[in-house]
Amino acid sequence: MSDRNIGYTTHQGGVGMGTSAANATARYQAKKGLISKSYKLDRETVELFAEACEEAETSQAKELTKFMKRYIRKHRPDYE
Repeated sequence: MSDRNIGYTTHQGGVGMGTSAANATARYQAKKGLISKSYKLDRETVELFAEACEEAETSQAKELTKFMKRYIRKHRPDYE
């Protein structure tokens, strides 16, 4: 495991974004229906997941979304 950035941001707009860029990002996210969620997970799991996603050349958000949709389909058969 490394100490590199594993996807943490300092505020809603992202790391180092100016006000204008942050506002544009917020508008885009609202238009797409994107929200930010925060979960408490153990550090080792988060770091290993980040590394695995990087090695597979995929985003953490994409893989979490795929997992969530599979889980919903399993537990809610009416979900499309």
